[in-house]
Amino acid sequence: MSSPRVQTALSLSLALALTHCGAPTEPLDGSVVPDSALASPDGTPPPDAATTADAEALDAITDDALEPAMDAVAPPDATAPMQDAARDATSDTQTDAGPSGPMVDRRMPQLFSLSFRPSEADPMARVADGTQLVHLDTRVAPLGRLVVYLHGAGRPSTCGSNEHGRVLASYGFHVIAPCYISDYGVGVCGNDIAGCRLEAFDGTDRHPAITIARADSIEERVVRALQLLVRRNPQGDWGYFLDAGRPRWGSIVISGISHGASSSGVISQVRGVERAVMLSGPLDTNQAWLMRAGMTPVARLWSFSHTADSQHMGHLASIATLGLAGPPTNVETTAAPYANSHRLISSLMTTDGHGSTQAGGVSPRDAMGNYRFDRAWRTMYGAR
Repeated sequence: MSSPRVQTALSLSLALALTHCGAPTEPLDGSVVPDSALASPDGTPPPDAATTADAEALDAITDDALEPAMDAVAPPDATAPMQDAARDATSDTQTDAGPSGPMVDRRMPQLFSLSFRPSEADPMARVADGTQLVHLDTRVAPLGRLVVYLHGAGRPSTCGSNEHGRVLASYGFHVIAPCYISDYGVGVCGNDIAGCRLEAFDGTDRHPAITIARADSIEERVVRALQLLVRRNPQGDWGYFLDAGRPRWGSIVISGISHGASSSGVISQVRGVERAVMLSGPLDTNQAWLMRAGMTPVARLWSFSHTADSQHMGHLASIATLGLAGPPTNVETTAAPYANSHRLISSLMTTDGHGSTQAGGVSPRDAMGNYRFDRAWRTMYGAR
């Protein structure tokens, strides 16, 4: 049986602490703000590889009020026994996502929408300390996979998209949207944008234009978030996605929009992920990384771009260089699985082609309010 502390945690959600980190204010219609403000040191705008900031302020603000957290953050070395205790707290009514998947407690089915700042999970986290979003829906069977969803360029006060996270959770995914450093403006990176993106990923010094500590890197923040979630949401068995203190990348989908889309592609080359899903990207036109073979087979990479996006032709050029499967395929005129193409496009009416590829205010819906891109997302993320 679960301990009283574990049972108590069933009612917990974390307060959404919207903090302003110097980023431009996101529009209240849920659209994605073009990142033309991120200029190079000489004042020139970034090349076409520069992308956008995509945090959805309205979505975050209009969420149902979340109950304040009761647990304090445990030191990293204190989480291992808690992981074991959480995984041992199983019963016949819990669901195993697979032969070795996470044991998700579904005895009280609900949507868990949690949030916390990187500094809550790691006192060493100093930069890009916005609100990170976490979603898990125990009303559906778990898929046994974690989506790490990367926001666009800039420094949003809320990282990721509450609505996109909820949609992915409704498919059965565990979802984490970490805050990370993406406001440097890729124009400073010259011909080695991948070097900047990889430094933001793991905190290893790769490019003289930026300096990012390990505690402020994507990978370390995923680790610390998982360690914290072992305590704060034991129902999700988040510790399953850790392996010897590192993310279990083979069970993780790396995904993102805009700047986060290109970074997802780069990350898939240095980690063997379950798949990479790039929304409104990638766009690092003519960069060397697009021509490199990576640890993740290109057959596991997906891209989705809207024809009304000013960067659309750049997306098509970049994914052609990457070698994604199939020709550009319109999701309105071709039924899923879209002739097995991994180069998906859309021309549905929207006020913001760039932001429409993730769930939220500008993503097209039908007369019943359902997302028109639902089938495309299910296909790309592997939830069909």
